[in-house]
Amino acid sequence: MGERIKVIMDCDPGIDDGIALAYAAAHQDELELLAVTTFAGNNTIDKVTKNALELVDFYGLNVPVARGQERPLVKEVLHAEEFHGETGLGHCVLPEAKSEAASDNAVLFIRDILNAIPEGEQVVMIETAPMTNLALLLKVFPEIKNKIGKIVFMGGAAKGGNITPAAEFNIYADPEAAKIVFDSGIPLVMCGLDATLKCNLTRNQIMKLCQSGDPTARACGDMAGYVLENFSKYRCVASIHDAVPFMYLLHPEFFKTEKVLLDVDCSDGAGRGATLCDFRWWLHEEDEMKDMILTDADTESFQQELFEAIYSVSECKNMK
Repeated sequence: MGERIKVIMDCDPGIDDGIALAYAAAHQDELELLAVTTFAGNNTIDKVTKNALELVDFYGLNVPVARGQERPLVKEVLHAEEFHGETGLGHCVLPEAKSEAASDNAVLFIRDILNAIPEGEQVVMIETAPMTNLALLLKVFPEIKNKIGKIVFMGGAAKGGNITPAAEFNIYADPEAAKIVFDSGIPLVMCGLDATLKCNLTRNQIMKLCQSGDPTARACGDMAGYVLENFSKYRCVASIHDAVPFMYLLHPEFFKTEKVLLDVDCSDGAGRGATLCDFRWWLHEEDEMKDMILTDADTESFQQELFEAIYSVSECKNMK
């Protein structure tokens, strides 16, 4: 077994965040999850932090959870309760968490973790929420960025949005934060809608999870089933967007990528929150093209890998 990849997950659980954490729990031999931090994206900060604490306990992850920001940098907060249900986890009801949040300030908590990383080592930031926590970290403590090897985020799109015709939800919810992160100089990997919409589970697969005797499988089925029941009636699939950053780290061969320069529209016009992907390599020096976006995904490989991971979580938990 090689050295594990050190990661911090900044999230807003969230159905697909919840399933992404199951994937991470199944791969603890390869991923060293140092912390889970929250932002009030898909739901209120109280609810997403409660969800994170319950998910970490349920999956058997010995990982601290820190409560993050409850609103974006500039505009009013935007939630997605209609997509994730009243609690944020669809139809899934988890046991009450045994532990409390390790901190009520995710920005300082991440800073302290990064400061404790040995010299010469770096962390991968997995971002599946609006980027407010990370933007504040980089703005207030810019010296910390050399401890971040890259930022792999679910957000954005090269070809159009989901919350508006131009913008994807996570970027639209706080484009000013995304702008700070994009301008930080840290290499970025954008797992946007171009790829994540192809990273889904089918109705039959979700039904199998819901009917399983395995508690993790049933929980993930109850989460994904809510999406299918309410918003995917005609497509018969539920996209598990937030599992993609973790899966890209472990299986980049499942995805097609292109080098780009990333920017974001922070105007108040129709393009607000749109990710601007500059593919014009001939206008830039090679070392300037440090960002990458996923342009396509192997749906069948994603489904098989995620399904196997979900069913292995309980086994990993029992081995501890």
